[in-house]
Amino acid sequence: MSINSLGYQQNKNPIAQSFFVDETSGIYLTKINLYFKNTFPATAELQLPVMMHIRPMRNGVPSDVEIVPGSTVYVAHNAVQTSTDGSTATAFTFNEPIFLDGLTDYAIVVYAETPEYEIFISEIDDQIIGSASARVSLNPNLGSLFYSQNGATFSANQKQDLKFDIVRAVFDTTKTLPVVKLKNASVPRELLNSNPIRTYENDSDVRVYHTNHGLQIGDTVSITGSNSVGGFTANQINGDHSITAIDASGFQFKISNDTADSDEVGGGSIIQSTKNIPYSIVWPFVTNLRPNGTELYASYKGTSGKSFAGVETPYTVDAGFTGISLNKNNFALEHPYVIAADSIADAEIAVGAATAEMEIKMTTAIDTVSPVIDLQRCSLTLIDNVIDNQDSAATNGFNVPLNFVSETTPLGSSGPSKHITTVTTLAETAVGLKVILAANRPKPAGIDLYYRTCDEGTDIRAVDFVKQTSSSNNPPDANKDTFREYEYLIGGQAGNVPAFTKFQLKIVMTSTNSAQVPSIKDLRVIALSV
Repeated sequence: MSINSLGYQQNKNPIAQSFFVDETSGIYLTKINLYFKNTFPATAELQLPVMMHIRPMRNGVPSDVEIVPGSTVYVAHNAVQTSTDGSTATAFTFNEPIFLDGLTDYAIVVYAETPEYEIFISEIDDQIIGSASARVSLNPNLGSLFYSQNGATFSANQKQDLKFDIVRAVFDTTKTLPVVKLKNASVPRELLNSNPIRTYENDSDVRVYHTNHGLQIGDTVSITGSNSVGGFTANQINGDHSITAIDASGFQFKISNDTADSDEVGGGSIIQSTKNIPYSIVWPFVTNLRPNGTELYASYKGTSGKSFAGVETPYTVDAGFTGISLNKNNFALEHPYVIAADSIADAEIAVGAATAEMEIKMTTAIDTVSPVIDLQRCSLTLIDNVIDNQDSAATNGFNVPLNFVSETTPLGSSGPSKHITTVTTLAETAVGLKVILAANRPKPAGIDLYYRTCDEGTDIRAVDFVKQTSSSNNPPDANKDTFREYEYLIGGQAGNVPAFTKFQLKIVMTSTNSAQVPSIKDLRVIALSV
């Protein structure tokens, strides 16, 4: 049995009735009434439903490849209402209102996989049912009736029309439409990478490698699924713990009244941990429809997070809602935010508290249309900047990471935000470098340049980096589109770096506010010789 491009069996023999939407802004259909004469008898062995959907018209005929989304409705045989005079309607009710564009032609398409159904139509010059002499003298609808043998190719009969009623929604333009209120779902636990637990001999500290965890010192974290590690039993590691230290790589807690008997990395592959979702940029994705004459207004209320080296107070809910743009990045966040795990929100804010809320107000000036949002396709895309300002000891404006490694070391420095160039080999020896880069630097942020050089016979990977201060005296910029040139003269005017043929640069980005970070472009390097 052949099947057309829409997937319909060729023997379904649908009929279609075209109609015109004369409302300029469009309409929302709620149901269509059709009128049947016959359906299956109660004793029939095979009892199939009848189906209806809406198609757009293309070049004067129903489209053979398009169906208006959501417009397909099935009615069971025993729900089909019949009459001998076409007076009883069968309602094809849509699961949700169907929007049709204004000043556009559409077609009602009806079919069933059986010839048992009979449906009422009118034909010019035919006698009107129930009348002794009156005849159909005009076309009651501006459309036409179409017949098809394959569901794709339709032929019009200009003298016939389907009997139908179109029922549309009517909206109250005198009131503000209801406000849609959305809030975050529960944050699931994170399945960690294999063997994320580390212990230290004769130490009660347990380190958990969990990037982008969003947790804060003092938070209670719940661990499940761990094996014994370093002499600590599974029961000691699993359960609730208070966090004592954090950085971008993970967090740390203590085992009370006990110490590890060895340095060990382990735990297994099924460890799950509590997590928060930190972010500094939010993209609210809300599928919506806004016909002419309607509008949506979105606003947002979040909960504060805390930067690694920041002084923000975490878990403070915004006092009110602030306007936000739908379906685009919103960069104007002044500090980091977080969506907290339910257990943390319950403890820090209130039981059952939401940590991200959005309100969407809807208005219309026309009673035929309204803005619509699809609640099945609403989400938040959250973007965080992984950045820190680290030091080996606790000082104002710095964070002490779990394992501080200076940026001057050849390998493995602990700063999370950096750009390291490839090693450049020069054709001739040089004694200095002039580095120029364009950067945007907010007030809480910093940009540090490190370099290392060596001659041809030395492995540069074993050479320490050296920090170089900038000769520019640029102020910070609040405008993210302002870029200034930062210049670094390595070796000074006299070129006092030992002669080298290889060099490598490292740009380390720091900030005490993860919502305000530096941006860098246009890196240029000039090698200087005597």
